[in-house]
Amino acid sequence: MKIALQLYSVRDCIQSGEDMRAVMKKIKAMGYEGVEFAGYAGLSPQEVKAALDEAGLVAVSSHEGVDRLEASLDEIMAYTLADGAKIIACSYSPTATEEDMARLERVMKAARAAAEPHGITLAYHNHSHEFEPLPDGVRPIDRIAGFCKLEPDTYWVYNSRVDPYQYLKDHAQDVALVHLKDGDENGNPCAIGEGKNDILGILRASAEIGVEWVVVENDDPTPDGLSDVQRSIEWIHHNYKG
Repeated sequence: MKIALQLYSVRDCIQSGEDMRAVMKKIKAMGYEGVEFAGYAGLSPQEVKAALDEAGLVAVSSHEGVDRLEASLDEIMAYTLADGAKIIACSYSPTATEEDMARLERVMKAARAAAEPHGITLAYHNHSHEFEPLPDGVRPIDRIAGFCKLEPDTYWVYNSRVDPYQYLKDHAQDVALVHLKDGDENGNPCAIGEGKNDILGILRASAEIGVEWVVVENDDPTPDGLSDVQRSIEWIHHNYKG
């Protein structure tokens, strides 16, 4: 099982393409093996691939909101095909109404049709709202699992009062990759090992269900992105012996 970083965690350090190149080298030196993109800092698809190769990192996946998946699918595919990522994850979508769910299903199925012939998987990255039941009593996350794979964000699973270890075990067949995230009981993410989430249980469950990549993310790094993700990878290497 390999550890990647969601680059949103270090967004404070990336204001340009040159910044992205430099940050990639730094996170490789920390011990991360791959990255999940959340934008490309103005680099072209070919420049992104060159930056990955220079840093010695693997493109694991990218995050794209439902709006971009609907409006800019050709551009998303161009980057994904160039950088070699095997997963595109929808990073956010409203899910409170039947109209929201119908749109999300339509957009994800269209993206799947474009991506799957190239061996690329479509997944959905949750927050907390996907665990709030719809009027019919079904949770949106359970509906979503019917039309794409999942990228469980383990902090927002925990924040929804669902046990992340058990969720991963129960949905093993639906999971494409795992977002490893820590935080407190009040909706505040933090560096790995500094919150209340069962990080070791999540890592064990990820290994047990055969997940290839675990992606570290912190929505609100402290005091800055690079020092925060350094503490996260150090905690994993020190505490997880799987």
